[in-house]
Amino acid sequence: MTGRVLDNSSAGILILIIPVAFVVLVLYKFWLVLLILALLIVAWKAWQNYQWEKWSAQVNPYFNQLVRDNKGYLTPLDLSVVANLTSRSAKVFLERKADEYGVAPKQIKDKGVVYYFPTASALGRIFDDSEPFGDFDDEEEETSTTPQLVSAGSASKPPSKSLFRELAEQKAKQEQNQTTTQVEPEPSTSAESIQVDAPMPAATATETQPQDSATTTEQSSLSLSQADLSDRLEVHSSTVGRRKSQPDFPEWSQSRDPEGVAWRYLEEEQIFVPLET
Repeated sequence: MTGRVLDNSSAGILILIIPVAFVVLVLYKFWLVLLILALLIVAWKAWQNYQWEKWSAQVNPYFNQLVRDNKGYLTPLDLSVVANLTSRSAKVFLERKADEYGVAPKQIKDKGVVYYFPTASALGRIFDDSEPFGDFDDEEEETSTTPQLVSAGSASKPPSKSLFRELAEQKAKQEQNQTTTQVEPEPSTSAESIQVDAPMPAATATETQPQDSATTTEQSSLSLSQADLSDRLEVHSSTVGRRKSQPDFPEWSQSRDPEGVAWRYLEEEQIFVPLET
């Protein structure tokens, strides 16, 4: 029994040794021929690549023009007519280009084989359609670059207060009209007119106080919901929802706000108001 096991193992070893010995013998005897053959194959491939690059340099201008004019769709007949090629050469060229672009030809009725090569405008539309999802992918990058954005925004674009200034002026005018109507009664005598005119400097002094504090009052009265603030900052609503509880939310919102306004979140009222400065 032991002898049969030894015979089987020795036979298996011989089966492995014989092919290896044959390969070594061939390499020893014909290594020069095999080396020359390998060099010829490499040289042939290099020559083919050189010819292809040279040919592509001549045909590529016609190819690119046809792709732009036909919005990516191209047939061998179109290329052969414009580039003055044979139908076989045009087909070979388009097959190589299809391999480079990673596209496959399509068989269309009444038109034959049609190749579609994506253009820059088509890729731009695809990226535009997938843009809302970019906020989720770039959230970590935005978090890491928040200090740089805040510093760059504060250095290049000072915060604009045009919105609050207009509201403050309107509020100040309304208060001024109310104050003047209360202070100026109908004059009956010259003495009463003197008495009324005397307190006017105090009234004008009180009018300047609402003008100075109008901006802060309008800032505190202006409030936005999460959806409105996300539209103002041009980000996704879920991004605002995740960042509203973070301590750097005012700096982040100020860097995204078109007027450089910093916002804070009131958790009890669930609204966003400008940060008083």
